[in-house]
Amino acid sequence: MIMLLILSVAPTYSQEPRETPTPPVPAPEPEPEPIPRKEPKPIEEPFPGLTDKEKIEKLTKENEELKAENTKLKSEIDELKIQTNFLQNQINELNKKIKDLTAITMEQIKVIMDLVVQLKNTFLDKVISPLIQV
Repeated sequence: MIMLLILSVAPTYSQEPRETPTPPVPAPEPEPEPIPRKEPKPIEEPFPGLTDKEKIEKLTKENEELKAENTKLKSEIDELKIQTNFLQNQINELNKKIKDLTAITMEQIKVIMDLVVQLKNTFLDKVISPLIQV
C-alpha cells in the first residue's frame, strides 16, 4: 500500500510543468545620426595681389620682427629669473632673521618667567612669612 501511495504521488511531481521566466527582449534602439563633418575653410592667400618677390620680402621682414621679439622676450625671462633668485635670497635671509628673533624672544620669555618665580619666592619669603609668624 505504501508503495502504491509513493508511486501515485511520484507522477504528480514529475508532471508539474516548470517554466522558467524568460527575460524581456529589449527593443533595438535606433542608431544615432552621424555628426556631419565640417568642410574645412579654404586656405586664403596670405598676401593677395603681391608678386612672389614682394611676398618673400614681406615674410622676411615679419620673420626678422618675430626674431627680435623672441630675443626681447628671452632677455625679459632672464631678467625675471635674476629677480626671482634675488627675491628668493631675500626671503631666505628674512626667514633666518625670523628664526633668530623667535629664539631670542623665547629666551627672553624664559628669563622673565625666572624673574617672576624669583619675585614670587622673594615676596612670599620676605613679606608673607613675617606676617604669618606674628
